[in-house]
Amino acid sequence: MHDRTPDVKEVWLDDQQVFRITMNAPLINEAKHIAFLVYGESKAIAVHHVLEDDEDIENYPAQLIDSIVGDVQWFLDESAAENLEDK
Repeated sequence: MHDRTPDVKEVWLDDQQVFRITMNAPLINEAKHIAFLVYGESKAIAVHHVLEDDEDIENYPAQLIDSIVGDVQWFLDESAAENLEDK
């Protein structure tokens, strides 16, 4: 989460006994178009924290995403957006 250089990394998921390949935030932020697709009532609190609360990247690393060359779009269903003040 504290990377400054764009990179792709492998992450070992011990509970699944597999590697996951992930792009870090600096690399994602170089994309021209970034999209979040979020649905379901169980995500409503997190969506509110990410979009409307003070920065807390330890708990909400999605706050690190902010395109430097393009746009970021959020696609939410009504349940995921239910706690947002600014709809």
